[in-house]
Amino acid sequence: MKRRRCLRGKRFLWTAAALLVLAAFLAGCGESSGSSSAGAGEYAADSAASHQTASDTYDTGAAVFGDSEGTAPEETAEAGSEGSGSADGAELGVSAEQKLIRTVNMTVETTEFDTLIAGLKAETEELGGYTEHSEVNTSDGGQSGRWASLTLRIPAEGLDTFLARVNEEANVVYSNESTEDVTLSYTDMESHLQALRTEQESLLAMLESAASMEDILAIQSQLTQVRYEIESYESRLRVYDNQVNYSTVYLDIHEVVRETSASGTSFSDRVKVRFQDNIYRIGSGFTNFAVGFLGALPVLILLAAAAAAVILIVRKGMKFKKKREEKMFENAEEDEKP
Repeated sequence: MKRRRCLRGKRFLWTAAALLVLAAFLAGCGESSGSSSAGAGEYAADSAASHQTASDTYDTGAAVFGDSEGTAPEETAEAGSEGSGSADGAELGVSAEQKLIRTVNMTVETTEFDTLIAGLKAETEELGGYTEHSEVNTSDGGQSGRWASLTLRIPAEGLDTFLARVNEEANVVYSNESTEDVTLSYTDMESHLQALRTEQESLLAMLESAASMEDILAIQSQLTQVRYEIESYESRLRVYDNQVNYSTVYLDIHEVVRETSASGTSFSDRVKVRFQDNIYRIGSGFTNFAVGFLGALPVLILLAAAAAAVILIVRKGMKFKKKREEKMFENAEEDEKP
């Protein structure tokens, strides 16, 4: 009886020891799994936060360019004025230099068509600019028939010099200049770009320390999205830089025989200008008539010759008919005689 109790006691001890070992093993596995889960949870939280930051950044960038799905540009400007965009830019140390996009539209007249075009293109190159588009038309419309359309990109610091040159060399009949301030949008985009670059560095660091394939794939997917957004912002900033550094001048040039007179403000100046214009129109009318008449002279000669031939033929026909009628009348009279 005592021996059975002893054996039962030993079995109980062995069973308890086995349960303790099993509990310790399970606790170790649970801790390891918990650590892995905690690491994955931390990564998931960081990834979600990063994705949210990138998404907000992308939406803001879309708003700057007026995308239909993003916030309107006016709302972005209001948000920046309240301190969000400006504060981020100040903390990240982005440039706060004023960014202005200047665009000029001009229509000019000139009596020296070829000389003016060559001179303006040379002036553009001297200032460090370039000709983006050039078109010359030689149709028959207008005073002398030629006009040109130029799109010139002039360095911002040399725009005033170029406009002064145009006013000196040609008669400006229309001019319009617009200036767009994109400083807030530019600064906001720079700050978002720096935030994305910081996020990229964090993701690269996490990629180096990632242990599981699932984490590596998730980080690489987020890196691809961040790199795409970085390239998109860099491209938009380059477009802004080009528009800010090089002002755009749309120039229409018309060749004329006489430039349009500038009308003064006083009564005598207005009468003088109107009198001179009317005298010029009369003289121009006679000149155009003479040019047209002399130009059409070969055709007129041919028409006159044809008309003369027709008249001769008609006259001969009439004479022949008259002689025939007279002869018939004479024959009739002879037949009536006894």
